[in-house]
Amino acid sequence: MDNAEVIVLRLELQWFAEKMEQVLRKNDWKNGWKDMEGEEALERLEEELDELKAAMSSVRPNKIVEEATDVANFAMFIAYNEAKTN
Repeated sequence: MDNAEVIVLRLELQWFAEKMEQVLRKNDWKNGWKDMEGEEALERLEEELDELKAAMSSVRPNKIVEEATDVANFAMFIAYNEAKTN
């Protein structure tokens, strides 16, 4: 996970990464995701994906962004936790 190269993010990715960070900071008071087991994180990701599907069905753009961000954060938790163990 050590990356010496500096990568400039695309504007779209920077926007989304900032959304992810906002949610993470809002939830800093909760138990740490860095210790979350993979199966638990996957279950939570699936719950968030269901919420994203529901938001898309109701065509509520702000809710879609919120739920997509939650899905992305749980995917990041899984990826990060897996990468740190290898």
